[in-house]
Amino acid sequence: MLDYLIKNARICDGNLTPTQAQHVGIQGDRIILFQEEKDCPDAKQTIEAKGFILTPGFIDPHASTGFGYFFPNAADHKLYQGITTEIFGNCGTSPAPIGKHLLPTMERLSEEIGFPFQWRSLTEYFNKIEDKLQFNIGTLVGHSTLRGGYMEDWKVLKPHQLEDMKAALSQAMDEGALGLSTGLIYAPGCFAEAEEIIALTKIVAAKGGIYASHIRNERDKLEDAITEALAIAEKSEIPVLISHLKAAEKENWGKIPKVLAQIEAYNEQHDLKATVDVYPYTAVSTKLRAFIPKYILQDGIPAVAEKVKDPKVVADIADWIVKKDYDLSQMMIISDEFEAYYSKNVSDIAEALQLSLAETIAKVLQDDTDTWVVYHCINQADIDTAINWPKAMICTDSWSYPINAPKSIGQPHPRSYGAFTAYLERYVLQEGHLDWDKAIHKITDLPARLFNLKNRGRIENNYFADLVLINPASLKANATYLKPKSLSSGVEYLWVNGQLVIKNREMQAVCPGKVLKPNED
Repeated sequence: MLDYLIKNARICDGNLTPTQAQHVGIQGDRIILFQEEKDCPDAKQTIEAKGFILTPGFIDPHASTGFGYFFPNAADHKLYQGITTEIFGNCGTSPAPIGKHLLPTMERLSEEIGFPFQWRSLTEYFNKIEDKLQFNIGTLVGHSTLRGGYMEDWKVLKPHQLEDMKAALSQAMDEGALGLSTGLIYAPGCFAEAEEIIALTKIVAAKGGIYASHIRNERDKLEDAITEALAIAEKSEIPVLISHLKAAEKENWGKIPKVLAQIEAYNEQHDLKATVDVYPYTAVSTKLRAFIPKYILQDGIPAVAEKVKDPKVVADIADWIVKKDYDLSQMMIISDEFEAYYSKNVSDIAEALQLSLAETIAKVLQDDTDTWVVYHCINQADIDTAINWPKAMICTDSWSYPINAPKSIGQPHPRSYGAFTAYLERYVLQEGHLDWDKAIHKITDLPARLFNLKNRGRIENNYFADLVLINPASLKANATYLKPKSLSSGVEYLWVNGQLVIKNREMQAVCPGKVLKPNED
């Protein structure tokens, strides 16, 4: 007897097969397909799904730190988008391995956010969360996590420190990491030379992993940053994922077709391909300190608040704003610790405080060096071009702090709650850029193949029963920039490893998720 039988849904199998009405069974944690109703055995529960679309569970290739899974309902905001698997450890930051120099930071974050920090290795971390998972997870190893743990001076890499990082990375790969990520605009990763990254990615390549990069520049030197990422991949013989591809600031709008052509030319010459992920929004979300000169960060984040009191540093920030041509009227503070700043743009705050733009940035950083912003600096046509590229995946680029933690800090970008539903709304239902088959392929089979997730990402016999039943008539992303914690609509039912997690639009109190490791059944 089947556990579930889903009848008469339109099936998008993830593998670009034209949608068709079919019957799908679930037995244990696996899928069984039936062409004819007469072939279907009895089931404990039968779901009539006419008018709905059944797809593989969506895979989010780009989340952040993974500290949220210690708290109940950590994944609700993702599950209501149809996401059944999340890959975190992106942009250079991962939950493990933790070197000795990173211990004070982890202890501080544990206190600020409220998660219990009781691990050092990736295996120890997995053991702490594996029984708390609403959906499947996998992780990359963060390059900045390695640097922060094994380096004292972020600007001077000593040979033994590189060897320590290589050893820790090798161990993490053996323990189930999917690859290495970099965040090359953030400290301490921004101080690394390409040779250091190549030495690390060669370790990953030898173990069958991937390289995911928040590249060094997404603005005026975008092409150079893409070139660097491709060169690292080529020299390491590794697949590369360009994270959250964008061309930020008006003077760079229109560059996306050029860099996609650059990537396509690379792919024509290489067996191990380059891919990208994209979120469907025109605003970035990051910390305010990403918009100041990098030298201010070189002595560590805690030193920033004192440094920005120096008039010379403030003058350098003013020059930086001009050099980078930031439009601070489009940069909104989303950290809510200070009412005078929250939901206001930097230009308006400056006017209210009667300070210059640079003085305002310095003042906000003095009050909180971890201040988060959303910054509208991306062109919609560029986003459309990137998302429509056949090798592009969709991501949430979800906010680093756990949104469900009792001590959560600030507000997330709406993409955390709405990226996948916003994508399907715009590109399938509203604009018709993509049909359902192509749209679903980008968020299921494509990332499953990239991350070597065995028997996931498709509706096929004996694949894991990660499934989403969607009502296209009610599909909607409800999150906005000022109300970002609004759950998406449209998911009627959702299964993770054969267990029903959303039933009739209601979340169930189950944790059937697994830790996913490369090529592990």
